[in-house]
Amino acid sequence: MRKISAEYIFTGKSVLKKGIIELDNNGKIISVNDTEGKLKESASLEFYNGIITPGFINAHCHIELSHMKGMISNDTGRGLPGFIDEIISKRNFPEDLQKQISKADKEMQLNGIVAVGDISNTDDSFRVKKTSSLHYHTFVEAFTVSNKEAETTFKQARVNYRKLQTENLPATIVPHAAYSVPDKLYEMISNFENNKPKIISVHNQETPGEDELIKEKKGELAKVLKDKGFLLDDFSYAGNTALEVNLNYLNKNDNILLIHNTFTKKEDIKTAENFSDNIYWVFCPLSNLYIEKTLPDLPLFFSEGVKTCIGTDSYASNTELSVLSEIKAISRNFPEINFSDIIKSATLNGAKALKIDDIYGSIEPGKTPGINLITNFDFENMRPKPESKIKVLA
Repeated sequence: MRKISAEYIFTGKSVLKKGIIELDNNGKIISVNDTEGKLKESASLEFYNGIITPGFINAHCHIELSHMKGMISNDTGRGLPGFIDEIISKRNFPEDLQKQISKADKEMQLNGIVAVGDISNTDDSFRVKKTSSLHYHTFVEAFTVSNKEAETTFKQARVNYRKLQTENLPATIVPHAAYSVPDKLYEMISNFENNKPKIISVHNQETPGEDELIKEKKGELAKVLKDKGFLLDDFSYAGNTALEVNLNYLNKNDNILLIHNTFTKKEDIKTAENFSDNIYWVFCPLSNLYIEKTLPDLPLFFSEGVKTCIGTDSYASNTELSVLSEIKAISRNFPEINFSDIIKSATLNGAKALKIDDIYGSIEPGKTPGINLITNFDFENMRPKPESKIKVLA
């Protein structure tokens, strides 16, 4: 048994000053004691100068793109359309792909991540996931250029889904985005195993051109898609926004992870929240800055009290896979957001989104959430410093 304490413990649900966590040798929480800041010396107590949090939940990643670090330019000024153009053109599969994926997996473990909502378009990451200590929920993502290709695309997605089932790895078949899934394919995805609640992930309103495309089938995004062979006449885009198109197909009983939301407005938030109580807004700030050079209106989301989560996206649009770095970006750009709410986004909300909050997400008796220490913390302002680091304690 271990006893661990720090200046503050952010449990995912509350904040304890100099509380004590008792855990067994497997990292399972036995008890959490609130000392009200009055910590007594004990020979067996491990005390750390920093703050303790549960293990982080990376709610959105693409580890199969781990070989693309530095390959996609972030200075084209073309935003997401340019990114899509480059990633389709430059995506390749090097001989050391498995090594790169394994390296990314290890990096996330060292960065205090314990669970990942991971996008897969291929089966390239499955071998690593099978042996990893991280919990992965794989979103087998589907998109294609026309209704004619829908059946072939969905068949391949189903093959990859079955592979994951065989390995007892949790998975769901999901759409990529409103603009890249023709009607027939979206219907197949929506109708697949719809007799039970699922976890769905979909990219949402990542660029201004997304809603423009939905309304008029015009703009830079529409041009890139046409150039890549997309037959936009096969996309009815039933809605005035990308969000409305997605909600038109999705099941309100499913956990719905809306990814990026860089240009989502207040009325969009209300539309989604009125549609379902199971909406999770996932943000990848460093990826947004890399691709679109801007951030979502995060203070709006936090002030609305909706369920927010944090992801890293991939090496194609990020230089690291670190939830702490995403936390720093949020805290640095939006100091008005309460730090405990950011930690909840990085832990408990992500665990609830992936339906693993019985084990992960908060420091509570009976759970094995992982224990992180954030060092070099700014206690005066209760936020991380640029030089803050993560240390995995359990």
